[in-house]
Amino acid sequence: MDQFPPHSTPAIASPRSVVDRRSFLRLTSGLAAAGTVQAVLSACTAIAPTSPTAVPTGTSAKGGAAAYPNYYPVTTGAKPDIAAAGPQYQSGFINYPKDPPKSWTKAPPGAGGTITSYTNTGAPLPPTPLDQNPAWQEVNKQLNATVQFQIIAQADYPTKLATMMAGNDLTDFILIGKGVQNLTPFLQAKCADLTPYLGGDAIKNYPNLAALPTYSWTNSACARNGKLYMVPIERYLPGNMLLKNNQVYYSEIGKDYTPKDADDFKRVLQALTKPDQNRYALAPITARTDMIDFFSSIFGAPKNWRLGSDGSLVRDVETQEFKDTIGYMRDLIVAGVFYPDASGIPNATVARDSFIATKFVLDNQSYGNAWQDDWLRGPQQNPPVVPGAVMPFPAHAAQQPMHHFGEGFYSTTTLKQASPDRIQELLRVLDWVAAPFGSQEDLLLTTGVPDRDYTIDSIGNPVPTKMSNLDANSVPWKYLTQHPQVAFWPGIPDYAQAAIDYEKAVIPIGVQDPAIGLSTPTLDKQGVPLLQTLQDGLFDLLTGRRPLSDYDQIVKDWQNGGGNQIRQELQQVIASNA
Repeated sequence: MDQFPPHSTPAIASPRSVVDRRSFLRLTSGLAAAGTVQAVLSACTAIAPTSPTAVPTGTSAKGGAAAYPNYYPVTTGAKPDIAAAGPQYQSGFINYPKDPPKSWTKAPPGAGGTITSYTNTGAPLPPTPLDQNPAWQEVNKQLNATVQFQIIAQADYPTKLATMMAGNDLTDFILIGKGVQNLTPFLQAKCADLTPYLGGDAIKNYPNLAALPTYSWTNSACARNGKLYMVPIERYLPGNMLLKNNQVYYSEIGKDYTPKDADDFKRVLQALTKPDQNRYALAPITARTDMIDFFSSIFGAPKNWRLGSDGSLVRDVETQEFKDTIGYMRDLIVAGVFYPDASGIPNATVARDSFIATKFVLDNQSYGNAWQDDWLRGPQQNPPVVPGAVMPFPAHAAQQPMHHFGEGFYSTTTLKQASPDRIQELLRVLDWVAAPFGSQEDLLLTTGVPDRDYTIDSIGNPVPTKMSNLDANSVPWKYLTQHPQVAFWPGIPDYAQAAIDYEKAVIPIGVQDPAIGLSTPTLDKQGVPLLQTLQDGLFDLLTGRRPLSDYDQIVKDWQNGGGNQIRQELQQVIASNA
């Protein structure tokens, strides 16, 4: 799983979100004595949105359609074993393409100088230093540039990025995470306007960047006020999935069994929970806003906002479906189906260790590195653990299932202001780094150089050595930009088909945030802390630190603290775009 600092991603990072085993047992015993909790919130009515007294002009992140590039998929890359069903879908590769072709056949993109990037990395270890790293040296040779990275620890990145943004000592490339405050003024004042180089058909000069799906550009708000300022780092559109331990689930629940509704799902969870074996149905709820998102999709709540036919927006927490979600989750906590010892599992990444150790049977995880990690390490356990996806189901059997899409991007890269020649050089470097999957360039970037970093097995798959991760993966090339994601994992031939099957099941029923990719003055300044306060309040409800009767007040606090202002500004932007 790509990780970004808690500040940069709307997620709960407060220590108040942690519930240790003793507190958890105290909580559940007290709630059990009070009886079923789900009905408490169901009895409440939805919170009606109210209007602020003044509405400043909104800022359209999608405004100016010409600022965004046109989409042109690469047609010369390796032929996939499973063709993509459309631009929202991945191509699948059962094995790595044999005899990888060279993607870049032009003159080297660089001009022979030094290029610096301000970034972080989700890799567990720092890369092999440049002077000892043959793979990094080979990339620089092919680029005809000395690319250097200022790699900042993830925990420090938001603060240090804010310091950089406030000053004038900028690097050539700057990694921009999600939820960065006051981003639009920074981009307009200090970053390069990429519209003349990438807008519309101009992107044809950079064919690998042109192959990045349109949603990755728009969802990440690469354009502000009609000008393009950033290049996206694309990620899998379906986002998260509920993973199951196939061995346990099949033997105790049934092969490929999909719950019929919320009541049936509770029955499944209770059947999988066996405290005497220190095994529970679900991962701990600690700091897991993704868990709330998963459960809210079951109940049919919107993805962040719901857009009415009249152009009005309703926030998810203002809907009855979301209130029902909180009541249902609270009821499951009372039932004891979440893993209770949360102190050693502070986030979804650490949760993978416990998932493959069968401390719990189900976990909501992001597609990509997370699922690949489970597929790689799980079968090596005793007993083996092979992950599989639980397909979407509705809270009420008469309803259609819903899936909340992911954002379709990890982060973005912006360029500091420079001469046209320098900007075009930097864009050529990004175009080279975005070389298609299965090309010689991509193999070098992701796996390293032959013999030292990998060998080739009998069917043509690269087999990484212990140096590969340090020489290639830990060097944050993929946090400049990268080719569109594909479904492939070496040595796991079933992986691609499983990934494709899941996206074919969820993309047709996927729901996206109608305001994704939009920015407004209040959202830019207050969005992150306002969301954090709201999420803290929801976890207070779930964990019993506040009574369920406080739900309405938590929503009203969000509305009056800036939520209504953000709503009005977003509605203006949507209306102007329409």
